[in-house]
Amino acid sequence: MTPLTSQPVRLLVANGCSYTRGAELGRAQDAWPTLVANALDVPWVNLGCDGGSNRRVVRTTVGQLDRLAAEHRVSVEEVLVICMWTGLSRHECFTRRRDKGHGYRPNLPDELRWHRLSRWRIQIEDQLSEAYYRHLWSAQGAMTNFALDWLMLDGYLRSRGVQGKYVFAWDVLRFRQDEQTRRLLSGLDPATVYGGSVTNSRTSFYTDIIGRFPTGDMQHPLEGAHASFGSSLTDWLRDHGIRDATPKPW
Repeated sequence: MTPLTSQPVRLLVANGCSYTRGAELGRAQDAWPTLVANALDVPWVNLGCDGGSNRRVVRTTVGQLDRLAAEHRVSVEEVLVICMWTGLSRHECFTRRRDKGHGYRPNLPDELRWHRLSRWRIQIEDQLSEAYYRHLWSAQGAMTNFALDWLMLDGYLRSRGVQGKYVFAWDVLRFRQDEQTRRLLSGLDPATVYGGSVTNSRTSFYTDIIGRFPTGDMQHPLEGAHASFGSSLTDWLRDHGIRDATPKPW
């Protein structure tokens, strides 16, 4: 696969779940997306959502890309998108009722009408999550859907000239990968993945920091973990051609 020509980065857009958002941190500025952006000397936007799914990552990244680039007066080719993939058991569905739910939700159009489906919500008797896991979810289906979502997102970003990089929140690819899934994943470039593999997620935020840093009451990484991971991710980005911002002529 031919890599994109490296452009100076002028905006970082991060997306993911609570591991990206920075749940249990005292300040949003202590989350890894902010630390990476500061190291690259660029502004940042954190689209991370507590309890968010990979489908939500794809939907909001594609849906917000042009708006965010315009607001920051940069071209999409100057945007670095970093997606942190989360648990494959999560999903979302659009509903008439607002999903006020638990945790932080970014202020995006119709965000609260996208209902988060996840196993942790079954514990709070969320009926849609209960129905989804009882009737619709399967490990093989989730694995194949994720591979297809990733392939389509990456293709879209490449078609727009966007530099897309990918990391894993934890070891999310624990499910068996059938032939169809492996074929889809083979269309991705391992060089765009922190850890160097599209089929193995054992290199992740969680595995980088487990046992080295304390976590919060809900097992989220705290300030020290975000600082360590942000530093490692910045080094990896620079090793893979991401250039710091340079003054832009007007």
